[in-house]
Amino acid sequence: MAIPMSWKIGAVVAGLIVAVLAWNGLSEYLAARHADELMRDSARTAEQDAEQAKAQAQQHHAELAADLKQQSEDLSNTYQQVTEQARQYQAEQLVRQNRQQQEALRVQASYQLDRNQQCDGGIVINRSGSSFTQAVDKDGQPIQCKGDTAAEPLR
Repeated sequence: MAIPMSWKIGAVVAGLIVAVLAWNGLSEYLAARHADELMRDSARTAEQDAEQAKAQAQQHHAELAADLKQQSEDLSNTYQQVTEQARQYQAEQLVRQNRQQQEALRVQASYQLDRNQQCDGGIVINRSGSSFTQAVDKDGQPIQCKGDTAAEPLR
């Protein structure tokens, strides 16, 4: 039995069509597989990038928290130092004021006549027992007075 030529040509054409369709199907399958691999790689890369970004964010957060804690401690230490310095300054001011008051009282007392002195005619008179003498300044001039206060220091 001989197969007619048209059948042979038809079989070849049908074989070519089947081969083209098979080739096309295989190409689409390989393209889809390649696309799936690219998508998985892309998703894996995106996940790795997200994890890396999260780790960097956590590290940055930890650094900021440590910096904030250090700044807070520094501020607290500075506040304590300023408070201590202010306390010391106030104590020194109080001591200084007390010294100034004591000096003012000492100076004021040096103008007051004591029990062996009296103001007579605007001049300080020293009394020693039954004798009386004028109090004189460093230039030998009589020291002026008014009431129980001399015009210049007596001591």
